[in-house]
Amino acid sequence: MKVSVERRIFEVVNLLIMLGLCAVIVLPFMHIIAVSLSNAQAITRMEVGLIPKGFYLNAYEKMVANNVFLKAFVNTIFITLIYTSLAILICVMSAYAFSRKFYGKRFFNYYFIITMYFNGGLIPTYIWVAKYLKMYNTFLVLIIPGLVSIFYIIVVRTQIEQIPISLTEAAIIDGANQFQVLFKIIIPTIKPTIAAICMFMILGKWNGWFDVLVYIRDKDKWMLQYYLREVVFTASMSKDLQDMAAVKLDEAINISPDNLKMAAIMLVALPVLCVYPFVQKYFVKGMLAGSVKG
Repeated sequence: MKVSVERRIFEVVNLLIMLGLCAVIVLPFMHIIAVSLSNAQAITRMEVGLIPKGFYLNAYEKMVANNVFLKAFVNTIFITLIYTSLAILICVMSAYAFSRKFYGKRFFNYYFIITMYFNGGLIPTYIWVAKYLKMYNTFLVLIIPGLVSIFYIIVVRTQIEQIPISLTEAAIIDGANQFQVLFKIIIPTIKPTIAAICMFMILGKWNGWFDVLVYIRDKDKWMLQYYLREVVFTASMSKDLQDMAAVKLDEAINISPDNLKMAAIMLVALPVLCVYPFVQKYFVKGMLAGSVKG
């Protein structure tokens, strides 16, 4: 089939745009890797581009051996798993309830939707959480306040409404209760949507740092992204790491503060980079299935 000139122009422009976007994403990432592996002298002379000058893992060894980093890493994994498990459970159960008819459904539907557009603001929220709920400087403040996402509830509800009602009615006639219908019929049917939402929840919590800034005081309750913020923006990881950057010249010849910063960025991003390829296939399939009705 003959391809028109306009179509060829479109494909070329589209290809150039995609290559540009890939370059914007990949090149900075390559630079971070190169700096984290290069020797300190090359970094000081600003000779490091996309290819490492040497191959030194000293910065990674220092980061992994740092107690604050290790504690933040464990905290982030623990909080992310707990938060995602509870949030997706609440999301699916709420969506299933809103997909069924019950008295007052319209009122509760608008009541929940309003919270998507209006909230009390930072200061009232801080007073409520810290003074009345007594969750200041605890792990609970990093988990409980964000458990309910109205947007995800609406997405999952729309997906559930696409399931033929005869399927659930047949299960109820056979003696299944609502929990059995939800966990044995509904959830297996909408697995792609749930997987996609879980990944977004994991990414959101893994990359979160603002709640730690506002509500957490102790370093042993830090999360990785806040620790990374301290490393990158204040150049102060802890007293121990400051001492590392000030060691004798013969010991620090192959390590610099920039090595440590870039190594920290890589270590924080590495778990997500490892998990993402296995779940990215659910993104388009799951989110489109849950957001398009018909």
